[in-house]
Parts: sequence; structure tokens; C-alpha cells
Amino acid sequence: MTKPDYAEGQVWTYDHRPGEDGSRVVIRKIGVEPEDGEVFHVSILGVRLRNHRVPGGAQPAMHHAAVLRTSLDKSLRELTTASDQDTAWENGYAVWRQAYDNGDAGVFELSVAEILGYIEMVVAASGE
Repeated sequence: MTKPDYAEGQVWTYDHRPGEDGSRVVIRKIGVEPEDGEVFHVSILGVRLRNHRVPGGAQPAMHHAAVLRTSLDKSLRELTTASDQDTAWENGYAVWRQAYDNGDAGVFELSVAEILGYIEMVVAASGE
């Protein structure tokens, strides 16, 4: 199977969680890290990410996640014609960049749906 040509700015459908049919993955930035190789910085939009810290208990997006190509290959299905110029991901990237450089953050290799489940678990475990 040929590797897809992923590019910054692309919007993809993916194997989403139940009830999140309109959810999309946006590739925001592609970089190379000495320890991890090719790293994709993505936003996951159109979700209901459980988060007790936000009004209503759910947030509609995960603005930044750092993932390996294997995460995208496992999850992405169809390149869409949609575009998204939202810059909300940049704050999350900046926090990740600093933590990653300090050895306190990593890169996901899970599927996109599994990443969302993991984040929900971590947020729930953090309590109020």
C-alpha cells in the first residue's frame, strides 16, 4: 500500500467515535524530531470531548495533538475539500513544544479515536 501524501492544511475524515459523524482531522504542521522522526500536529474538530472543566461538560475540539504517521494511517479515510484556518491550535502546539523539548511530552501513536478516549480518561482522572 502506498503512503498517502499528507500535507499541512489538509482536512480528512477518519474512523470517528459513535455520534461524531461530522468530525474531521486537520493537519496543521508537519515536522521532524530527532527522537520520533516525522511528527504531525493536528486538530480534531467536531467532537464531544468530555471535560468537566468546561461549561456543559464537553468541548467541541481538541485543538492540538502531536501524532506519528502511524496514527494517521490507522485513522484517516478521505481527504475533503474543506478548509480550516483557525489558529487555536497554535497555543497547544507552543505548550507541547516546550514540554517536548524538556522531555515532558511525547507523540501519540494511537488511532485518532483512541487519542480522544485517552484524553478523556486523563481529564476525568484529574478531578476538579
